[in-house]
Amino acid sequence: MFGIFWDCDGTIMDTEKSYAYAWKDFLYSKGLELPIEEFDKFVGIDDRIIHKQFSEKVDLDDFQSTMDKLHEIMRVEFSEKILFKDSLNCILKFHGDIFQACVSASPKEVLNFKLQDAKINNYFDYVIGGNEVLRNKPNPDIYLKAIEFSGSTKNIIVEDSPTGIQSGKESGSFVIAIDRGIFTKEQISDADVVVDKLDPIEIYSFFEVL
Repeated sequence: MFGIFWDCDGTIMDTEKSYAYAWKDFLYSKGLELPIEEFDKFVGIDDRIIHKQFSEKVDLDDFQSTMDKLHEIMRVEFSEKILFKDSLNCILKFHGDIFQACVSASPKEVLNFKLQDAKINNYFDYVIGGNEVLRNKPNPDIYLKAIEFSGSTKNIIVEDSPTGIQSGKESGSFVIAIDRGIFTKEQISDADVVVDKLDPIEIYSFFEVL
C-alpha cells in the first residue's frame, strides 16, 4: 500500500512569510522589533519552541493565548495565502488512489484551520499536528505515527525544510524535497531527491522503485 505524507507550510501552502510577518507584528506590539529575516530560522520548527525563545525576550501570554493572537493576525491576511499549484495538482491526482496525510509541526487546530480555509481538508485521509506527539520535527515521531495509522508499506514524504527532511529521513521513508527558494540546495540535500516542481507522474515512478 502506498502512502504520501505532506508537510504543509512551504510545501502545500505559501504561508511561511505570512506566519513570519504575524510573529513580527505581534512581537512589535510587545516592544520587540526584529527584521523579517530573523524568522527564517524558525521555518518548520515547533511553535512551542519559538514561543519559549521569545518568552525569554518579552512578556508573552501563555502558549495557547499567543497562538490565538497569531491566528487572528493571520486570518486578516489569509487572503494573501496561495496553494502551490504543483502540490495541489498532485493532491487532487492522488485522492482516492493513494493514502494521503498532512503532517505539520504546527498545532493540530492551526493545521485544520489552514486546510479548511483552503478547502483541501477533505483530500487527506489523516491530519496530524506537532502537538500530538511528545517530540516534534526534526524528530521522526510525527511521521512514524502517521505511517502507523496508514498501514502503508511504501512511503513518500514531501518536505521543503531541513528540519522536516531530517524528520522524514529518520522515519525510514523516501523523502522528496521541494525547492521553494527559501533554503539553499545544500541545506535540503539530505533528501533522497530534490525537485523544483512536483509532478504526479514522477512521484508515481518513485513509488514503483521503492
